[in-house]
Amino acid sequence: MPTRAVSPEEITVGVEEEYQLVDPESGELRGRARYVIAADWSRDVKPEMQQHTVEVETRVCEGTSCVRDDLSRLRFQAAVAAEAAGVRIAAAGVHPFSPAEGYAFTAAPVYQEIRAEYRALAETQAIFGMHVHVGVPDRVDRVRVANVARLYLPCLLALTASSPFYDGRDTGYASFRSLIWRRWPRSGPPPRLEGREEMELLTRWLTETACIDAPGRLYWELRPHHRYPTVEFRVTDVTPRLDDAVAAAALARAIVAGVVDGALVEPHLPAPVLQALLGENSWRASRDGTGAEFVDLWSRTPRAEPARAAIERLVDRLSAHAERLGDGADLARVGDLLDRGCAAHQMRRVAGGGMKELVRWIADETVLGVGLDRRTLQRAETTA
Repeated sequence: MPTRAVSPEEITVGVEEEYQLVDPESGELRGRARYVIAADWSRDVKPEMQQHTVEVETRVCEGTSCVRDDLSRLRFQAAVAAEAAGVRIAAAGVHPFSPAEGYAFTAAPVYQEIRAEYRALAETQAIFGMHVHVGVPDRVDRVRVANVARLYLPCLLALTASSPFYDGRDTGYASFRSLIWRRWPRSGPPPRLEGREEMELLTRWLTETACIDAPGRLYWELRPHHRYPTVEFRVTDVTPRLDDAVAAAALARAIVAGVVDGALVEPHLPAPVLQALLGENSWRASRDGTGAEFVDLWSRTPRAEPARAAIERLVDRLSAHAERLGDGADLARVGDLLDRGCAAHQMRRVAGGGMKELVRWIADETVLGVGLDRRTLQRAETTA
């Protein structure tokens, strides 16, 4: 892959977040998206496949300070519209106790087509993610960028894991959302492809054999986007705290910059072995979040290491890239996140007060620092 230093204008960044809609009293998941959207004067709050979800997306940004400003504004707007519709927004990978099915589907044809194609998978789809789009310079093959960037997907998942409770019980996982999502076809870490020609060949075969009806049906955790000149990181849970979401976006952007600059390269392991070991790291990140043990893919001999050490080393390696892109301060917040542990670890502590209290905490955390802070312990924690 050709390598060169990149500018902030070439490595753009944008974020999409999906929010649960929850009852302010019972904490239950509610299918009221159409009412929330009707109450949103900004028209920035969008529908998703089912009525228990709304989505927002930032502008195409040239730095994570822009992402922070946009997400702060968008969380505020979504929260105000939700309260006008009698619900609250909550940013977490799954709802802790409400059933996953029984909600109305959005009427748009695309969602009805997905429902017809995927059946029970779509009917029980109650998961909430964050997607990060990172721009890639025109002269660089995005498929080759993805070949390297995909190896760091477990790091991003570990940092954002926010779904330990499902159907009213502790699953033992930090991100149960990621396991639910991997039930779908063409999900999980992407395969290694030689370049855009192989990507086009695969897409052609899948399309012409009616496996998919559009490139967007490739649901990999990282994919070269079919419309935008980006690679799209889809691995992350939506995470309650705004600072954590922005830190994850800064890391995703720095990873792409590091690949394009040639600072991050593929290991020397054979491709099938590497794919299998990447799957192991992905599963470990799902189970243990920031407390996971990873396989060191770059070691010359078999070696495991704490996820925290792997992430800290990655951040150190990419800090100069982030500084050049103007994201140094936001990337540095990964250290604060590691000190606290991912949201799943915090959620287990809060859950001692019961599932209803946990949902209240998630909803409060979602609007922390966006202009709607409630005077709770959470506010005191961030100002101490």
